[in-house]
Amino acid sequence: MNPDKTESHDWLCMYAGTLRIQGLRDEEIFYFLLAEFNGTPYLWGGSSPDGSDCSGAVCACLNAMFLKSIRVTADCLFRRYFTRKAEGYDGIQAVFFLNNEGRAVHVAAYAGDGLFMNVSRLEKSGGKARNYDELGEMYPDFLMVRRKLEASKWA
Repeated sequence: MNPDKTESHDWLCMYAGTLRIQGLRDEEIFYFLLAEFNGTPYLWGGSSPDGSDCSGAVCACLNAMFLKSIRVTADCLFRRYFTRKAEGYDGIQAVFFLNNEGRAVHVAAYAGDGLFMNVSRLEKSGGKARNYDELGEMYPDFLMVRRKLEASKWA
């Protein structure tokens, strides 16, 4: 973990580059980047390990991987970038929480080993890796939908 995250975006990009040089696959790089959000305080509109909301964490990791600067909502991630149904746990994916109108109001990205990084105001000690069932218990009023990233749309 980076002890001084004042330049979080640059640091995440360098970290992603280091992981890529080591020969890791994109999904593995994504998992390592997501781990940087463990314990991250919830900050609406934030997108760094210093403070983030749910979509900010996902965007920050994807931006570091693909050297982009895209910042969108959970609903935009769901509709524009994570457009393929997830079956199994391969590839970069996330679980989206849909309200009664079908709008994604929350997202937790898959971090490997059956866990999703949940950066939410409901997490009292900051971002935390949770399994699918735990997330269902935390957000019982929402439809949970797993989707895979269409990488060509972000890259």
